[in-house]
Amino acid sequence: MAEDLDAFINRCHAALTEQSQGNPQPLLDLWSHSDDVSVMAAVGGYQVGFEAVSKLLTWASTAQKFEGWSAENLVKLAGPEFGMSVELEHYALHVDGEDKGMTLRATQVYRREHDEWRIVHRHGDILTDIEVKW
Repeated sequence: MAEDLDAFINRCHAALTEQSQGNPQPLLDLWSHSDDVSVMAAVGGYQVGFEAVSKLLTWASTAQKFEGWSAENLVKLAGPEFGMSVELEHYALHVDGEDKGMTLRATQVYRREHDEWRIVHRHGDILTDIEVKW
């Protein structure tokens, strides 16, 4: 199960690289098409159902194209029906020589459907540095 999920997460990484450079289709192909899928994207708001998720991810891929993408895995869990990953996603972008890249905190939830993993939830937000006060 865990090796299976590792391979699927690698496919997700390749698809997210494509997504960050303007091609949403490889990522959309990895999503469940169920009505219970959801996304809480870094651009704000939330979408539920594959049609709404697909529209947002397609729009996001055209909103800004990045020069590079990489992920740093923090946590990965695989069970018989569900799995999840928690990662820092690094998006590289330079504009007029200035670093405009960003890092997202990203959580994805996966579900087994017809003996294959599918994405059923994604939550991403921009990592910001804070001064801890406790």
